[in-house]
Amino acid sequence: MTILNSVNFKSSKVRIVKPYPLWRELKVKEADSGAVLLDLLKDRFPFISTDEWKRRITDKWVQINSEPATAEHILKTGQIIRHFNPRIKEPSVPDELRVLKEHEDWLLVWKPAPMPVHQGGRYYKNTVHSILHEMGYTDAKIVHRLDSVTSGVMLFGRNKETVAILQSLFKEGKVRKEYLALVCGEVEKNFRIDKPIKRKKGFVFECGTGPDAREAVTEIEVVDRLKGYSIVKAIPKTGRTHQIRLHLKTAGYPIADDPIYGPDGDQSGMRLQNSPIRLVS
Repeated sequence: MTILNSVNFKSSKVRIVKPYPLWRELKVKEADSGAVLLDLLKDRFPFISTDEWKRRITDKWVQINSEPATAEHILKTGQIIRHFNPRIKEPSVPDELRVLKEHEDWLLVWKPAPMPVHQGGRYYKNTVHSILHEMGYTDAKIVHRLDSVTSGVMLFGRNKETVAILQSLFKEGKVRKEYLALVCGEVEKNFRIDKPIKRKKGFVFECGTGPDAREAVTEIEVVDRLKGYSIVKAIPKTGRTHQIRLHLKTAGYPIADDPIYGPDGDQSGMRLQNSPIRLVS
């Protein structure tokens, strides 16, 4: 039996919020016009069962433009879907968010993983944006994003003018971003990946072509080689969802503990909550 030394053993802080009631809204985009309400809800929120969605619709917990909805309702662009949950139970996140530096125009923030940046899926209060507001930074505005399972440094604007300037710099590729990742396989040399990315299902994306595919380019540099693994630096030239994770998988070097795109990923479309994965910017 191993006895842990209480001096050397350190447990991570965990942030837990009490269950709470909430109405949430979702605006129907042009791409979803003509879809059946129940199908869209199942696709966007795969962690909720079909039977549960049917029950919520029957109980009038789902509305279209503030009117009770039916499961077979055909959606139109611009409609507002409202759905109610009387007892939201959010997954816990690390209680390690830190403001590294603050200026009257911006904030520099350390984001732990797993933690989403903004509201979505199963998260509302356990997000970077919400936690910053709780800390008193109610003027913090999102400039760019990191995946939920990615840890790293983020920049927030504190007024519209600064946000516009910073977002334009990111959009024009004038901000250099670097990430470190532990990948499967011994990478022999630096390389570049140029593969478009598109949504596959729910929260899962894939490399491929098509009308909804977007250009994606990543440069990979070898930092160190281990037995059966490598530490690489990933430098994205574009900012697509799950870009680095997908590109490394496509190149044959999946991130070692990625719950979706890793060697044992299930690709189910579920937003896995407690992954130990770390990409560090």
